[in-house]
Amino acid sequence: MDSAFQKSFLRDFPQGKTTAVLALFGKHPAWNDHMDDLGLSTPSLRTCKKLLYLQGIASNAARQQSTAAEVAAYGHLLLWSRGREAILLRLVESEDGRGRSYFPLVGAIHFESGSLQDALRVSITALQTFTKNCAHLGSRHDVLEEHRHTQARISEDFRHIPPSGSVEAAAATEIDAIRQVLATPAGFACVRLPATRYDLSQSFAALASAGSGEQGPFLIAQGEANPFITLCHGEPDKGDFWFLRES
Repeated sequence: MDSAFQKSFLRDFPQGKTTAVLALFGKHPAWNDHMDDLGLSTPSLRTCKKLLYLQGIASNAARQQSTAAEVAAYGHLLLWSRGREAILLRLVESEDGRGRSYFPLVGAIHFESGSLQDALRVSITALQTFTKNCAHLGSRHDVLEEHRHTQARISEDFRHIPPSGSVEAAAATEIDAIRQVLATPAGFACVRLPATRYDLSQSFAALASAGSGEQGPFLIAQGEANPFITLCHGEPDKGDFWFLRES
């Protein structure tokens, strides 16, 4: 792989600078179509929206409208990681002001941290709360204010992240699955394996630490109440995110 995605994605922040950027995009009832982007201030966040939302979820919407098959609801946490840098995403079912759905509301935190597990322990809860709050707000002004206040809190939290101690390592079965995904020579490879940890910060950190590195960005996804985790590697094409809709 020799693309701009491989060379530049998740390589935005100076090494050693702990920071976090909060973003929101997608469908929201306060907008009559896709909402205005909030906080998409880094190249990697914009690339993330293009690959996941404008290509992947748009393709899912077209496929869903053309099939009578039942689909799983959007209710996922995703982590796209590369070394010390990562984007955590929260997807929730939503619709616009005209009642059109098929697209979710997406919250995201793009961050750099020396301890992925400690950063996730702070950001997972913050992102879940932020996305839930925004989904229930009735006006654009209130969404903008929620974004502004939450960005300030997250920035402060990332300046003072308390260490949690030991970091759990990936299990042998997880390492085998990661090797299987990384061994795929081209395209977007995915493998699904049972979730073995209740604590998502530990689970995502263990898998990301074992999977992300010089071989490029590594993606982890888990749906609500879903007993499986999906591991992915490579640059996704427009049809590669259908696994988010598979029940």
